[in-house]
Amino acid sequence: MTPLPFLEKLLQVLGHGGFSSTYKYAVLLALIDLCVEAGQPPTVLTTAQLARRVVELYWPQARRFPSAQRVLKQNNGEAATILRLVAAYRADHPDRLSPPTGLSPPADFVDLLVEVEWVLVHQPLPKLQKVGGGEERFLYTIPWDETVSRKAFTRGKRGLPDGLDNRLLLMPGAAASLVALAAVIRPLVQSQWLAKVRALNGLPDAELDDFLFGARRIDLGALRGPLRDLQEGQCFYCSGNLSRGPTEVDHFLPWARYPDDGLDNLLLAHGSCNQKKLHYLADLDFAHRWAERSEREDKRLSEIALAENWGRDRARTFGVVASSYQSVTEGIRLWQGGEALRRLSVEDLSPVMAFGRGLVGGQG
Repeated sequence: MTPLPFLEKLLQVLGHGGFSSTYKYAVLLALIDLCVEAGQPPTVLTTAQLARRVVELYWPQARRFPSAQRVLKQNNGEAATILRLVAAYRADHPDRLSPPTGLSPPADFVDLLVEVEWVLVHQPLPKLQKVGGGEERFLYTIPWDETVSRKAFTRGKRGLPDGLDNRLLLMPGAAASLVALAAVIRPLVQSQWLAKVRALNGLPDAELDDFLFGARRIDLGALRGPLRDLQEGQCFYCSGNLSRGPTEVDHFLPWARYPDDGLDNLLLAHGSCNQKKLHYLADLDFAHRWAERSEREDKRLSEIALAENWGRDRARTFGVVASSYQSVTEGIRLWQGGEALRRLSVEDLSPVMAFGRGLVGGQG
């Protein structure tokens, strides 16, 4: 399926999907994120993967909204189960700025993920692609419907042969379309999510957008000291002394392209360098140096993540950066430092895309 027909089908889901809660928005964003993070368009995803990403999406929203002094309503009826579960977990762990990461998360967080996964299996996933009384399977196919039982789900989690197969088989071209259109689809889904929350809670847009989707950007200052030490007091981009002028924690892959506050995506730079880089992808000299830093300083980055209680998932960050560089097209401009930009010609695309492929292959 080419991107435009795919987008038309997605617009139909957004316009006529019968959204009684914000779950379907979360699933759509999670699907985008998982496809982008894979580095190459995947053919299969699991409900377990979706559950972790959905928890991350609701994590900043499961706080009290300042002007209302309560967790915002995100469902037409009773409190949305997923939001309630995440809010309860956050209340039990007030010092956690982000969800636990790593291969061995705490047992209570694993329990949270299982409960969220069951909600996704039972509610939005069988219904997401239903429009106007019919079903348009353009995103994925699943081997269950809304009559699925908790018993089958539980037996599947135990690996029993008669349990639920929790795989989503992505339709041909769906993952590639989600990656190619991510910059269009993400703000569209977020705007509809915001409108739903605004309507449910009777709130104006002011403050709400940043609260729902942008709040994780405000606390990066805690990393200035550790990143300064890691970079030996030098700006990542110009190599100048960081003691000269204001400094900023920069997202190597710009936030406007993908919201990743993972430690591998964060660098310390002069404010002037950061402002000139803006939303551009960095050119290959910077890109190779960035990848080499993550590999060379792997141990120290893990130590910083532990000391600062900061999220770090190098595989995810590398996957997102890989997708971004593999998606470049003729005419895109890469930032070379200072005021210099390089407009890519057809001949330039091969090494840029090869860098992206190398990240997926673990070659940086």
